[in-house]
Amino acid sequence: MSEAPHEAAVVHLHGADAERFAHAQFASDVRALPLQRWQWSAWLDVQGRVRVLLQLARIADTRFLALLRGGDAHTLAAALGRFLLRDKLQLTAQKMRLLPGAVLAMNQVQLQDHAIALGMDTHSWMLSDAQADPAQPSNVIEDASRATAWLHELRAGWPWLPDAALDALLPPALGLEHLGAVRFDKGCYPGQEIAARLHFRGGNKRELVRLRGAAQIIEDLLRNTPAALQVLLMHRDGSNDSVEMLGVLNTASAAASAWTALIVARYPA
Repeated sequence: MSEAPHEAAVVHLHGADAERFAHAQFASDVRALPLQRWQWSAWLDVQGRVRVLLQLARIADTRFLALLRGGDAHTLAAALGRFLLRDKLQLTAQKMRLLPGAVLAMNQVQLQDHAIALGMDTHSWMLSDAQADPAQPSNVIEDASRATAWLHELRAGWPWLPDAALDALLPPALGLEHLGAVRFDKGCYPGQEIAARLHFRGGNKRELVRLRGAAQIIEDLLRNTPAALQVLLMHRDGSNDSVEMLGVLNTASAAASAWTALIVARYPA
């Protein structure tokens, strides 16, 4: 992914059992999420792989909004719906416009007339109804700043997942403990046993890293050692023809050593 998406995949959870259901399914501590705040979260499969990475916001006591950092909202809503029994809960998938907004404190949620802003510290993500008036909501930064927001997230180690990374990576490979998206003190959830085993016993062979180098060198390595690195985010600087990337390095690959000189940061599990 070389630039931030212009559309957001969103799932709304609304109803008396929304908190209980989200806490039981997602890997974060949903019960600890205050009103009008958001937290990193994830939905894992039973093998502990990350099905979806989320920014989960509590809009009201019984209403949550999940911004998918990759993947399809209708697919997620349908998959979660299979776990509904007698729960008083509605799951609604929605495609929304995604625009970079003005500075808002990290994890803060701001409700506006026609938009919801999720604070990212140096910027915010503005979510607005794609079917509503096409005029931009207030407090939106011009599109020229989209690349700035994208580069900040790349450097902070905040992944957006391309389709190839969905259902494929374990939490440590995406630095989910670094983000606080998985917890081991909140009771059971899908994939919790595998995630906890990796946390306490180790054994993961992939790690989240940020890399920087000349574009030609990066291109050659990607072509010659495709199994060593899975690229999540990429930013190209045309002024000096360099590339920055956030990716998952396969430390078990014989070719992994070719990438070590380009590593700027490693994000702890």
